[in-house]
Amino acid sequence: MGGRDALDCARLSWRGASPFPSLPSRRRSVDAKTDTTGARKSPYREESEFHRAHQHQSASAVLRAVIDEAEGETISIGAIIEAFGERAFGFVLILFSLPNCVPAPPGIAGIVGTPVLIFGIQMMLGHTRPWLPGFILRRTVSLSKFKRLIDIAEPKLQKLESYCKPRLLQLFGPFGDRVAGFFAFLVAVSVLIPFPGTNFPPSIALVIASIAIMEEDGYLLIVGYLIGLAGLAYTVTVLGASYHLILAAIHNLPSWFGF
Repeated sequence: MGGRDALDCARLSWRGASPFPSLPSRRRSVDAKTDTTGARKSPYREESEFHRAHQHQSASAVLRAVIDEAEGETISIGAIIEAFGERAFGFVLILFSLPNCVPAPPGIAGIVGTPVLIFGIQMMLGHTRPWLPGFILRRTVSLSKFKRLIDIAEPKLQKLESYCKPRLLQLFGPFGDRVAGFFAFLVAVSVLIPFPGTNFPPSIALVIASIAIMEEDGYLLIVGYLIGLAGLAYTVTVLGASYHLILAAIHNLPSWFGF
């Protein structure tokens, strides 16, 4: 190849690298880079047709659409996360917090609390999309049970969403996402503690905060944080009382046996 041919190739390469034809959004830049370099692929697509069709709808509307458009008797966790697109963190936090906001079978708190803990850590680390291992994304849930949960929660979500509008926008952004992740982490720890009443108020607060983040409503976000702090204070009080009861029992144990 001659010198002139090499110069022409260099010019073509520079033009092909020009960013002007299309600029990827801030939340997609990392995934786009991963795709073009041939590195590890995400277990779910960055944007699905479902997400493009419902990306401007409210949380309750998207949850209802997930149910209405699902095929078969089960739905995978990966399909749910994929449907939520760039708002996936807010949706999955709502999704895994709702079972603790309504009457649910014993043991459900531990099942749904662990994903919230994982998502909270990811948000604190600055992730913009939730990540779960492939074997978890392939897990399926009964569509009928999921529908019953949405049927119970949908009216409450719609009422809450009716009050939402963009306010106090300075509370949102990368730092605000990390604060929300820390809050989700604390809520998950409270949910995983096997004491009565330690899961309901924090989970309600996390649902409120997640909706506030998706709707960018700073006033509602503050309300969610305040309810969550009250619930976490109750959890700390219960743990402290239990600790002192256990210490008193150990201290009095010899006298109970006549020593």
